[in-house]
Amino acid sequence: MNEVPIFSDVPAEELQHIAPLLRERKYKKNHVFMFENDQNEGIFILRTGKVKVYRIHDGREIVIGIHLPGDIIGEAEALTGDSYRVSSVEALEPVVAWHITKQDFLDIVHRYPSVLLRAYQIMFARVRVLNRMIRYLTFLDVRTKIANLILDLYYNFGKQIDNAYKIDMKFNHALLASMVGNTRESISKTLSDFQNEGLIDIREKYIYLLDMKRLEKMCYETEEVPELRIWSHG
Repeated sequence: MNEVPIFSDVPAEELQHIAPLLRERKYKKNHVFMFENDQNEGIFILRTGKVKVYRIHDGREIVIGIHLPGDIIGEAEALTGDSYRVSSVEALEPVVAWHITKQDFLDIVHRYPSVLLRAYQIMFARVRVLNRMIRYLTFLDVRTKIANLILDLYYNFGKQIDNAYKIDMKFNHALLASMVGNTRESISKTLSDFQNEGLIDIREKYIYLLDMKRLEKMCYETEEVPELRIWSHG
């Protein structure tokens, strides 16, 4: 449990008081286990797998975040007293999570102030990610949106392989479109253009960055501090 960011400052000997409150849940790929405006008050901590957090407006999906093992989901509603979920959550791959009730979580926060501090740090980090997303959706053309998204994904899921930089997570065009607010057709065309220009390659749904410097040059005015692209959640 001490590898979970929100509990990382709780003394190891005290974690034994938290462990019995956690209940394991398993979800298959594509299972939606949290719905926008739902009144379910449970909180989830991801143990394995990745999920997307999204909202639906006029039948269109906008992805507002991808959460990874160790991330907590639903803590904002609990801490603010909001009875309704602010977003939906869907498993992008098989997921194992811990579930804890709202009241048990609030009791933990009361007993261990470090958990509350960590929760606020996590929420601020997510606000930073949302601010970047607003910039993408509002001010950038589709090419610059996609270039920025590719760099964001690399900084969070990337690794260097020989002379290329691989985003080590499979993405389809529909998911990418939902992350930048464009149609799947425009995403497909832009990715194809990037491949023809030698910027990227796509193999078996993995994106490889072939010319990092040119991509960074395209995005310099958007984010001159590359480290801020990391989706730090605590």
